Amino acid sequence: MEDYLLFTPETRAFVYGTQQRAGQRMLDFDYLSQRKTPSVAAFITPTGEGYYTLFWGTQEVRIPRYRTMKEAVEKHPEVDVLVNFASERSSAEVTYEALEYDQIRTICMIAEGVPQRDTRRIAQIAKQKGKWVIGPATVGGVAAGAFKIGNAAGTIENIRETKLYRPGSVGFVSVSGGLSNEGYNIVARNTDGIFEGIAVGGDVYPATTLLDHLLRYEANPRIK
Repeated sequence: MEDYLLFTPETRAFVYGTQQRAGQRMLDFDYLSQRKTPSVAAFITPTGEGYYTLFWGTQEVRIPRYRTMKEAVEKHPEVDVLVNFASERSSAEVTYEALEYDQIRTICMIAEGVPQRDTRRIAQIAKQKGKWVIGPATVGGVAAGAFKIGNAAGTIENIRETKLYRPGSVGFVSVSGGLSNEGYNIVARNTDGIFEGIAVGGDVYPATTLLDHLLRYEANPRIK
């Protein structure tokens, strides 16, 4: 996959935390976008293991749960994204661990209140390893018709209205999820739609900046 792309229609992710609703919203987006497979490969839940039952359209699917990231990585070598819903007390620790696995290329830190010293260190490690960290304090982002992070882009009705179920040619980057949703709506009304949108997060020192993503968009020939 090209360096300027973080997500494709084949991207699969781990969701860290007991976040069945967020996982279901990701699958609803996948189904609307006519993906061939669910984007959530597994949940990582230190409190228990087993399966979560979610829906792929009207069909039930069982998504495995693992207690440790190590086990999840061993069972799913195709996964290269971690959606990190850990609390502010453990979000950095989870991200540090994920950065140690070569296959994990993109990490999204959802939690607010992550210490700035941790975010700065995470950003430095990620840059050295050629990885991307979105957040902290973010809703994430969306690659239209390809992959959605957690609760990004709002409800399935909003996704339909903003035409995020198929790629356009506009790259959008902002600080907050609310601003992103408003931007997606404006773009959908006036252009062929979003190719990718990212909310870098509201902290003073995000792990990746607006400029980092703008430069990535500039390198992408599908973003005009």
